[in-house]
Amino acid sequence: MRQNLDEIKNVLQKHSYNINSIICEVMKKFNFKTICSKIGVSKDYGYSVSEIITLMVMFPLMLLQSVHALYKSEYKNLTTMKKDAIYRLKNNPKIPWRRLLYGVCKKFKELINPKGEIASNSAFVIDDTIDSRVGAKIENVSYVHDHTGKAGTKLGFKNLFLGLFDGISFMPLDFSIHSEKALPRKKRKQQFKKECAAKSNGTTRRKECKTKKNINAIILLKRAIKNGFIAKYVLVDSWFGGKEFIKAVREIKNGAIHVICGIRKDKRNYLYDGCIMNAKQLIMKLRQAGTQKRCRKWNTRYFEVIVNYDEIGSVKLYICRFPYQKEWRIFLATETSLSFLQMMEQYSVRWSIEVFFKEAKQHLRMGKCQSRDFDAQIASLTTICIVYIFLAYYRRINAYETLGNLFSVIKDELCEKNLAQRLWELFDELLQIVIEAIAESGIVDIKSFRQSPEYQYLQGLFEKSFLSNQLFGVNNAA
Repeated sequence: MRQNLDEIKNVLQKHSYNINSIICEVMKKFNFKTICSKIGVSKDYGYSVSEIITLMVMFPLMLLQSVHALYKSEYKNLTTMKKDAIYRLKNNPKIPWRRLLYGVCKKFKELINPKGEIASNSAFVIDDTIDSRVGAKIENVSYVHDHTGKAGTKLGFKNLFLGLFDGISFMPLDFSIHSEKALPRKKRKQQFKKECAAKSNGTTRRKECKTKKNINAIILLKRAIKNGFIAKYVLVDSWFGGKEFIKAVREIKNGAIHVICGIRKDKRNYLYDGCIMNAKQLIMKLRQAGTQKRCRKWNTRYFEVIVNYDEIGSVKLYICRFPYQKEWRIFLATETSLSFLQMMEQYSVRWSIEVFFKEAKQHLRMGKCQSRDFDAQIASLTTICIVYIFLAYYRRINAYETLGNLFSVIKDELCEKNLAQRLWELFDELLQIVIEAIAESGIVDIKSFRQSPEYQYLQGLFEKSFLSNQLFGVNNAA
């Protein structure tokens, strides 16, 4: 891993790249200010919307958790903008954040795929991720079920994302924030509440928060297609793989988009060999028939069978059991010509959204917005998606292996030691030379001086008087 990072670092140094050139050049390539100006919001005075949003986009890369953190960090001299200007924009329910995100996505598509070609393995990927919080006063926060890791109920949101895998890169297209189990009445009364205009973007987002995720997933998908994005498949896990969802997807574009999903072994029925049976009955019948096959690449045994699914028509079921697993898993594909191997290779593309969740949480501080205002939560997620797209574009044109490796290099640039740290290290180095010179002479044993209270006092005096308390480490930047 270290070798890969060094290789990327060498590439950056060779091209004289630093954080400014990486992000600013990508923004320039995307015409980001033009995109911001086209979202339909303008200010009568003060800083423009594009200037404020550009600064907000930089927050995740500067490891800043809040607007307040900016003005307590070494980056406070980046702008003369006051924090109230940023707060007003983040909390403004009129800002069309979704339109801004789609504007960036369309520019990404224009830059990397100007002919609009559709890759054979292109896919829309839909999934949700838990966004755990600690503040019960956050607007619309609720108890949500965590089905991964330590299963249970947590305070927070469920963030539903729609992404597009174009054959090479994953791009977050759209998202919605959802509540589940409401807090007790006493805690609900303490939650932040804000009245928004009936037709504002903030009101629309708040209505989405109360909508079921499987219903809103279809809305997200249709909106993406309306904005000019298309793919061959829709990939979802078993939670979304219900009959109504599959049926709704197949009705889009006259059945041009196929579904590949995991499905549960529940009570739904299939017509096979003239008999109606559920998943468990079907597995038993296939095992008795002895039609089991083996896939060497995935090291698994499986059955594949075409059945008739109520109101959907012919679909292919892949019933498989992976190594060291006792339970049979079932996958469904509406494209019945796919072999088991083809289906698994396509379904594995779904993992790209899990990578997005991991990298956005680990590197871009997704889920760390401290504001109680629901509009600020939307603004935070939107800017994170935009940064992810910028980095995905930079990675793509420079052929980096992973976005995580690229971000490590960029983070190192952002967390580069400030002037105070550099000055202290120079001063410390000078003292060290003096100490070693005196020690070598044998006249005074002064090496112990480095551990003495006098030395610590000297360092503290230097920090307070000369550096004006500007010395702080990376861990305190947020």
